[in-house]
Amino acid sequence: MTGDSLNTIKQAEKKALQQIENAKKTSEKTILDAKKQAEKEKEKIIKNTKRKTEDQLKKAQEEANKETVKIKQDAKKEISKIKKESEKNIPSAVDLIIKEIEKGE
Repeated sequence: MTGDSLNTIKQAEKKALQQIENAKKTSEKTILDAKKQAEKEKEKIIKNTKRKTEDQLKKAQEEANKETVKIKQDAKKEISKIKKESEKNIPSAVDLIIKEIEKGE
C-alpha cells in the first residue's frame, strides 16, 4: 500500500468515527427533547385533570347546596303545617285537661 492509500483509509476511518459520534449526540439530543416534551405533556394533563376535578367538585357542591335549600324549605312548610294543625287542637286539648282537673277535684 502506498502512503496515499493508507492516509485515505485513515481519513475515512476518522470521518466514520466522527459520523458515529455525531449520530450518537443527535440521538441523545432527540431522546432528551422527547423526555422534555413528555414532561410538558404530563404537566398539561395533570393541570387539566385537576381543573376538571375542581370544576366537578364545585358543581357537586352547588347541587348539594341547592338540594339543602330545598330540603330546608320543605321542612319549614311541614313545620308550619304541623303548627297550624296543633293550634286547631289547642282548645279541645285545654277543654280535655280542664275536664280531667274537674273530675279530680
